[in-house]
Amino acid sequence: MVMGVASSGITAHATSGDYLLKPASDSDAVSVDSGSYMVTGTPGQSVELQLMVLNKASSTRKFMFMVNTAYTNDAGQLRYDKSKVTDPNLKIQTKSTASPQKQVFSVPGKTTATLKFKITVPEKAFKGYLMGGVTVYPSKGTVTSNGTLIKNKFSYSIPIQIHQKDAENEDAKYSVTAVRPGTVIDSAGTHPGVKANVQNKTNSYSGDLDSTAVVTKKGDKNFKITSKSGNQEIAPTSNYNYEISWGKKSLQAGNYHLKLTYKAPGGLKTWVLNKDFTITNNDAAKYNKLAGIKPNYLWLYILLAILALAIILGLGIYLGRRNNNKNNNGNNNSGNTTRRRRR
Repeated sequence: MVMGVASSGITAHATSGDYLLKPASDSDAVSVDSGSYMVTGTPGQSVELQLMVLNKASSTRKFMFMVNTAYTNDAGQLRYDKSKVTDPNLKIQTKSTASPQKQVFSVPGKTTATLKFKITVPEKAFKGYLMGGVTVYPSKGTVTSNGTLIKNKFSYSIPIQIHQKDAENEDAKYSVTAVRPGTVIDSAGTHPGVKANVQNKTNSYSGDLDSTAVVTKKGDKNFKITSKSGNQEIAPTSNYNYEISWGKKSLQAGNYHLKLTYKAPGGLKTWVLNKDFTITNNDAAKYNKLAGIKPNYLWLYILLAILALAIILGLGIYLGRRNNNKNNNGNNNSGNTTRRRRR
């Protein structure tokens, strides 16, 4: 990595954590107009990228620089902070195209540093886009003038897209590989729910997608769970767990069906994914407990009450009939004695 230091200001791409980032490049094969690196080159071509880092603090700070492959987290957002990304359809790691891939650097206080690194377009032919990002974060906490250590958790990324010149684009191929019960954490707390593993099998990126998930239960027309989410960003050749909360409802064993619909910006394209799945009694009990939902024994209490009532009614009818039989037998015996005396 080559680093130059200058005192000139930069336009902020990231604005918190006392440092700013901005992408730059002098290469005709790179565009940074969108605030990210758009690399379009011939197979094997190396292009130089520049990253401007402004340290707003008054003291020198150390930062970590790393280039990673893009993935989608379970909230449906693009991320570039994993050193290892795996997917059965991922053939080329964006991380492998960068040089260097990882390095620590220092920036004096109130100074802008320009970092230079290279991206090499893979020689192997591919359609669509490879996606990744360069991430920068403080390598250690900041020490104040009185010696207090502040642990800085800020990190920022600049996206990178790599496209081979004259190569065709690819259409997205989304599918649901599996649906499994689990717990879903949101602003309201922890709830039982399911997680649908959504996979993108191609080097395609469709931007921010709106999604609607509808879960129905086979044999129960009254059961329906609907969940909507916006800004779902599915990275190329990646997979993530789309979370669907049951809310205050508890998981129940049974056979279910998921219909998951994605819509591209402006409604220009729609993907409808369907998947059957099953929730077992053990899974329902496990994740209801983890979500803090206590078992509902109302049905058992009602059943026991019905059984008790049936036993009481049955015993009453039995005793009533037995008493009637005794009375009838007594009356018959008395009548027979009277007739014998008249003779």
